[in-house]
Amino acid sequence: MKKRIRNQILVFITLSAILAVSCKEKKSETLSGPRYSLTFAKGASGHALNPLFELGKRYYAEYDLQVNVIPLEREQIFESESIGKVDGAYNDLAFPLKYGGTGGNIVIYGGAMNGGMALLANPKVAAQNPDIKNPANWKGLTITVQPFSIGEIISKAALKTTYNLEPEKDVKYKIIQGQPEELAAVQKGNADIVIIGPDFVETGKNMGLTYLFPLVSLENDYVCCRQTANCDKFKNETEAYLRLLKAHIRAFKDYKTGDKQALVKEMSGTSGVDEDWVYDYLYDLEKTQGRSHNPDPNYNGSLAVYETLELERPLTEFFNIDVYAQALTEIKKEFPKDSFYKEMWDFFIAHNNKYPDFKYK
Repeated sequence: MKKRIRNQILVFITLSAILAVSCKEKKSETLSGPRYSLTFAKGASGHALNPLFELGKRYYAEYDLQVNVIPLEREQIFESESIGKVDGAYNDLAFPLKYGGTGGNIVIYGGAMNGGMALLANPKVAAQNPDIKNPANWKGLTITVQPFSIGEIISKAALKTTYNLEPEKDVKYKIIQGQPEELAAVQKGNADIVIIGPDFVETGKNMGLTYLFPLVSLENDYVCCRQTANCDKFKNETEAYLRLLKAHIRAFKDYKTGDKQALVKEMSGTSGVDEDWVYDYLYDLEKTQGRSHNPDPNYNGSLAVYETLELERPLTEFFNIDVYAQALTEIKKEFPKDSFYKEMWDFFIAHNNKYPDFKYK
């Protein structure tokens, strides 16, 4: 309880400081500064760098936009977003689906990350089960996941549909708050397998855990982190998010087609993160765990996850694809000869066409 109160106080102080600064900026920049301003929250631990936001810095000024990103504890992000303390967030999908599905004042409107998680096992358990990399052999084992983890949803669906195992009956799940705590639990033998975020895979290996495989092996390119917004802010200042998405669409092209060495150097300089780490996190195929970053909202993939939660609120009540469609349409008109954006449009059609009354061609 004391730790929780202390965290809440720290969050309040952080947010108060940011709001105070933003007020001063608005006063001094009324005539010459950006017309639009958005403050985003990200998890205080994990996913330290997102190329959409990092390379988006190239274009924010062009779209008359200022973007601030602040770290918050995972469980506090969506409450802060819902009451308008922050304008948006990017975090793993299960949390905003659960929060929005139970009436939270947020909207999902864009993508931030697909894939990226991995599975590691207790070394003694792995030694006793030489076929542990085959989930069909997991009967009787315990998997640890974080609360509302996308890893839990993806793995449970795969166990049931592909391996004919019943989650919670044949394979137990243990909810543990905090990824370092999850790793420690598996290391000590209090759980057998951990589904961990990409930032902690190397840590787990260094702790002696046995690497199994990336979670994309169970479901290819699964939907992970999404961009979300305070619903009222999104409705009242849609133009700001439209401009943000236009910047992120262009950033996505840079991330996929640009010179990797130059991009790593640039993102290291703007983020303060070590160049080797940036390269490993974004471009080393052995370390990315199948991770990719795409601003597309991917309604189809999100719906597949949402249906497993069995919540009554329709997903369409807090999921928007129209602003992204408009942003991409405007970018295509701005760069009519660029085939990359046409391919992004084809991806949009293929991954959002289950949206009710889908109107795009």
